[in-house]
Amino acid sequence: MKLIQIIIRYLKYLIQAKGKYNLHSPFLYKIVSQVILANNTKDEREISRLRAQLNKNNNAITINDFGAGSVINESKQRKIKDIAKNSAKNSKFGMLLYRIVSYFKPKTIIEIGTSLGISTSYIAKANSNSKIYTLEGCGETIKIAEQNFAHLGLRNIEIIEGDFKNTLEKTISKIPKIDLAFIDGNHNKDATIKYFNLLIENMNENAILIFDDIHWSNDMEKAWEEIKESTKVTLTIDLFFVGLVFIDKKLSKENYIIRF
Repeated sequence: MKLIQIIIRYLKYLIQAKGKYNLHSPFLYKIVSQVILANNTKDEREISRLRAQLNKNNNAITINDFGAGSVINESKQRKIKDIAKNSAKNSKFGMLLYRIVSYFKPKTIIEIGTSLGISTSYIAKANSNSKIYTLEGCGETIKIAEQNFAHLGLRNIEIIEGDFKNTLEKTISKIPKIDLAFIDGNHNKDATIKYFNLLIENMNENAILIFDDIHWSNDMEKAWEEIKESTKVTLTIDLFFVGLVFIDKKLSKENYIIRF
């Protein structure tokens, strides 16, 4: 039933979404053309090969999930290949994260929801001068992510283990102002809004927030609407599977739905 609802939401998104030639904002047109819809200028073959290996890994681990859980698999015992296929962002969205980080060059980055570390790897590869603090609740998943980071030679990542409601605020209090946040954990309204409120008070004025699965459920759609309406938010871009939030006060207050 949940999958059918997501399909219906996606069809609605396709009807509402605009292409880049329908945009009048110079800033938005530039971002859509040079970042969102740009051709991948660098093929991250290492991450693609790693993903392929994970997709074939039949080993099972025990998932400790503090969040809303999985639509695909509710079992606590999951094969690594199933997590890689169903939980990790595909290469299209991985490269989107890569292009965003490569273009804006954020220095301090927070990721909520490490999983196997695929998204983290795209972010870390895009700017080796950045520092990524990635939060994950599942210890078994962290072990796999750490192996993946070592395999890729990534040294600008720090993993923080524990329930996000305990680790996020502590992490924020110990680091510089945040330039980019990728929120991909605990997909429910109350948690998402709490993360948003904690993060936005500690972000640089031209920072970006990226929310995953904004149409995953009615609850997440309500969270997305509340975020869009926030007076601290200027420009938002709905790409269906992810939502981009800009807080730069030099930008006009606009909400866009872009076909991706």
